[in-house]
Amino acid sequence: TDAKRVERLPALGAFADQIARIHGPIGLDIGAASPAEIAVAILAQTIHAFRSRGLEAKGAAA
Repeated sequence: TDAKRVERLPALGAFADQIARIHGPIGLDIGAASPAEIAVAILAQTIHAFRSRGLEAKGAAA
């Protein structure tokens, strides 16, 4: 689980700021059931994260 992963990572040398950037489980909660739907949920979250980063950068410049 995500909580267990967060507990294990410091022992492997990960820093708190690095761990905080990890999102899990991956994928938007769209009620996906099939592998194709799960893939869409993962891609949707990836696109959202990518686009959100761009918006933050533009907002900082304004």
